Amino acid sequence: MMPNRTFGWVQNPADLAKLKKVVSIFEPNSKVNLWLVNERLPLLNRYKLISKQDYTTFREQLTKETLKIDYNLLKGKGSSGRRADAICTGIVQAVIDAQQSRTYAGRQGSTITIKKPYVDDWTADGYLRWAISCGLLEYNIAEDTCKISDLGRKLAMSEADSCGETEALSVALLSYPPVIRILSLLKQTDELTKFELGKELGFKGELGFTSIPQAAYLCDYCEAPANQKTSIRNNEEGDSDKYARGIASWLMQMGWVTKSTKQVTEIYREKSYTAKLQAYSITRAGEKALIMAKGNSSNKRIPRIVMFEMLASNKAPGANYLRYERASILNTLSVSSKSLKQIATALKTADGTVSESTVKDHIKGLYSIGIEITERNGKYKLHDMIKSLVLPQRSKCSKEIVNDIKDRVRDRLINVKHDYLALIDLAYSDAAAKSSKNSDAREFEIQTASLFVNEMGFSGKRLGDANRPDIIISYGNCGTIIDNKSYKDGFNIPVHSADEMGRYVNENQRRLPCIPPNEWWKEFPENVCNFTFLFVTSYLKGNFEQQLEYISNTHSGINGGAISVENLLYLAENIKSGRLGCRNFFDDFANKELTYTTV
Repeated sequence: MMPNRTFGWVQNPADLAKLKKVVSIFEPNSKVNLWLVNERLPLLNRYKLISKQDYTTFREQLTKETLKIDYNLLKGKGSSGRRADAICTGIVQAVIDAQQSRTYAGRQGSTITIKKPYVDDWTADGYLRWAISCGLLEYNIAEDTCKISDLGRKLAMSEADSCGETEALSVALLSYPPVIRILSLLKQTDELTKFELGKELGFKGELGFTSIPQAAYLCDYCEAPANQKTSIRNNEEGDSDKYARGIASWLMQMGWVTKSTKQVTEIYREKSYTAKLQAYSITRAGEKALIMAKGNSSNKRIPRIVMFEMLASNKAPGANYLRYERASILNTLSVSSKSLKQIATALKTADGTVSESTVKDHIKGLYSIGIEITERNGKYKLHDMIKSLVLPQRSKCSKEIVNDIKDRVRDRLINVKHDYLALIDLAYSDAAAKSSKNSDAREFEIQTASLFVNEMGFSGKRLGDANRPDIIISYGNCGTIIDNKSYKDGFNIPVHSADEMGRYVNENQRRLPCIPPNEWWKEFPENVCNFTFLFVTSYLKGNFEQQLEYISNTHSGINGGAISVENLLYLAENIKSGRLGCRNFFDDFANKELTYTTV
């Protein structure tokens, strides 16, 4: 079975000096290699921070004439207990110092206080993926091993702060398409925040490439109590926002980008919010780097390294299916320019056809990750030379039901931004880890609120905190309490969800002061007096209508409804196109599923 590695997208590793150290491991007799063998590993062994077996194995691997090392030996493995108590289990872990200092007891009773002399396997994996994605290391998928590339060797043997080091790092970073994307965006517009960069980076409309609307962020930040502002500042960002922030930090170390603070004002829910945010600008050195990357009369264009895994996030349903389609588009365009119809024909398989709308979105996504594809007279041309793109067998890239739904909806969204197709991924999310589940739920709420407010024209906002509805919206004197539910296998409104919604309806009806203060109903405009409630989910199943009737009958006949994410997008298309008015939406609540067509 082939290993499932996630090359191509890097969020957290940020230190170019540490990246160089990781690459230098693979060059026998380099300063880093010798230091690791003769100093760092003995120190770990002396203070019982590595097993004797790993100590012996690592030294054997690092002293070979040619280094081709198993990926798991490099990355290490996680601990079954507390991460803080884990010993070093990977070679790359050992070459990077952690941030905090600790006191260690040696085998002979001596003690030492130093920075923790190794990092966790997650951090080590991040640096490995970064080095591979930039062409400094070569990865062999059949063997699951890594070795140094010619460019990596040049970097490893260069002196610190030398021209050779700068040149090797420049070529490595400019081989990485998202770097080109960030530099290009900053060349077009000065002083962009991570949200402004993130919304233009990656495969929009897809889980793994979401960006928090800057207006929504400012609303949340400005209205939050003082003790919650730091949490919002640190945690409220989408995946693409994180990628943009991380790449910008690399470019600042190269002197290609500078960081400043700018005052940003946005309108959200007809209210103005202002705050100071970090912003990035390109330097003259950055402009020259972009010229170098794209080539000119005296310099060849730098080839782009595109790993197969870069072409979709692992979070996306049917990720390998999406990657295969996008890789096939690149292979098709590498031969000659093609029209959408020609590309769609080339992608046709025994499993079915690919619509021109889907091809167009794929091409837009490829451009947004930093691959230069232009259109002229209906023909699309690929300007970059693509390296390192290896396609697996087509049979291993199966399509999931979510892909079918998105393709079906995509063709019907003429006026609504296709970015909102990400709502389908989010509604069907089955993230296992609690942190991922919470993150997906938060983004589902944010994007749903954005769809209602920014695409359909309702007033409203995400509330999203404990003991508050996820979203409220209003139009005229009508308002709706909304609860988002991500259920991959369908939603039947279980008792606890019905009781939770019933509590919100009851609180809104009674509007009593409470301690601690949680008077969320005050977020509705004062003129709103006709209320409904709504569940937004993947799809409905079971006896959900009975639960809607139960909530309604228990709370003075307030009507409710439930809507699948597919129908929600059709609703948005109808309203955006003018076929349906916002006021008509409130007439559709009859304790049943809300359904819409776009024909």
